[in-house]
Amino acid sequence: MEDKKINPRMEIKKVGIVGCGMMGSNWSQICAQNGYEVIVSDVNDVLLNKGLARIKLRLMEDVSKDKLSERDKNAILARIKGTTDPQDFSACDLVIETVTERMDVKKNIFVELDKICPSYVVLATNTSVLSILDMAMVTSRPDKVVGIHADPLLFPAIEVIKTLVSSSEALDVAAIFVRSLGKHAFLCNDIPGFIGNRLLLPHLFNIVRLLEAGIATREELDIAGKMFLFFPEGPLALMDIAGLDTFVLAGNALYEDLKEPQYAPPLLLKKMVTAGWLGCKTGKGFYDYEK
Repeated sequence: MEDKKINPRMEIKKVGIVGCGMMGSNWSQICAQNGYEVIVSDVNDVLLNKGLARIKLRLMEDVSKDKLSERDKNAILARIKGTTDPQDFSACDLVIETVTERMDVKKNIFVELDKICPSYVVLATNTSVLSILDMAMVTSRPDKVVGIHADPLLFPAIEVIKTLVSSSEALDVAAIFVRSLGKHAFLCNDIPGFIGNRLLLPHLFNIVRLLEAGIATREELDIAGKMFLFFPEGPLALMDIAGLDTFVLAGNALYEDLKEPQYAPPLLLKKMVTAGWLGCKTGKGFYDYEK
């Protein structure tokens, strides 16, 4: 790999996204909408094409609502290249990992990216709760590994997360990139759940518990979440969008680290995940999406 010092003002032209699930497709879309060339990968063509189709469908909906022109839609899609070959990330200026919240899977990805990408390229993870330092230390560039976390299509702020060994240059690259997407770059430390999920999960889990207890319907709770807590989407609908399994994994990880009951996933949520009701990506969650 080429040895080159990071220039925090380095122009990022091509962004790599590892994983084309709900979060990966969202990141691919927001990057392409802001003029970046995007390479997005998944483990096979079926999953990759499903994620690419999700992006196209969202853009078509924006066109139908006069939020986007047909010409701009086509230009955005043209900037996104799907692949199942990780070697394609060798041409990227920044790579963001967005796969499932399993440390073993993420570590394997960072080992691979470290071999493929030039040594000056910043590698980022979109993990919700896992230790970024643990991922960084399996690479030969732990100072160039940071967190870039949040759903960029839902929230106006993105967490830029620093580990004990993250360099200021790598953080600058990440923050400048986040701001180029029109988002506020919220700098925070590599702690369990960071800031966003420490604030968010207790609210979401309490809303699920209210549903579980039969206190209100899912529709009423979603309206209440938007009106009283100012959620951008109904909280139950938001969980469906992000994937219910993600919240169970995140809650379990936070509860294991902090031992605070507010982070323990509700029984109803765990049962839904066991049944395979993961939200939008499986067609059924708190709401039915199969139609």
